[in-house]
Amino acid sequence: MRIGDIEGTPEEIKDLVDNQGLDIGKYLKATPSISNKRNHNIGLFISIAIFLILNICVWTINFSDTYEKIAIVILLALICFITILIHQRHENFMISGLVILFSIVIMSVCLDFITPKDALEKIDKENPLNNKITE
Repeated sequence: MRIGDIEGTPEEIKDLVDNQGLDIGKYLKATPSISNKRNHNIGLFISIAIFLILNICVWTINFSDTYEKIAIVILLALICFITILIHQRHENFMISGLVILFSIVIMSVCLDFITPKDALEKIDKENPLNNKITE
């Protein structure tokens, strides 16, 4: 068994930690878990719903430039908030990166920055799961 720089059996590691008076939690830098998962999930669901509704409104309703700029700022803030909530839940940078990528692509399509066809090509090109190593 290996924990950080320490290697040995679980009993040896426990004895080492106990004999040295160490706090294994501080050594491992354990992150605290989410204290209230229900509220966390509700906040995540509401944020995603607002993000999708605002994107649909921007896509279907012809806003003036001022309202479109306000919508872009709100959408970017929602992307940040959603990414933070998802990263707190899963603690995985790959998942967080994919959330950012897909959210920005959805927002770009709804704001007519890119077409849906270009978006699919961009996702296919940028997707880290499709990286193929040729030898």
